[in-house]
Amino acid sequence: MSSEPEKTVHQCECDICQAGTDAETIRHHRQMNLFLSRLNEPQRRWYAGLLSQKAGSTSDRQLSLITGLDEDTIRRGRRELEADLTDVPNDRQRREGGGRPPVEKKIRR
Repeated sequence: MSSEPEKTVHQCECDICQAGTDAETIRHHRQMNLFLSRLNEPQRRWYAGLLSQKAGSTSDRQLSLITGLDEDTIRRGRRELEADLTDVPNDRQRREGGGRPPVEKKIRR
């Protein structure tokens, strides 16, 4: 048995999904969010960035409502893709020194 908590799938907050008026759009947004729930942090950012580059794509604000990702995160993913991911490490999820600081600081003696 895995001790890893089950990831929840974001519920789309766009007007169409909230009103329940278009079953195909609702299904598409649910599938997008299901897919995003299986990706790690940078992969979610890049996928959203890729979606935002698509011809005729919705705005970053709308994409934020659909995916639950912040608009700045979507823009960052788009910028990283436009730069061919050159500043992104291949073997790490975050850059060196990124993330939260350790809970306990190391004491040097």
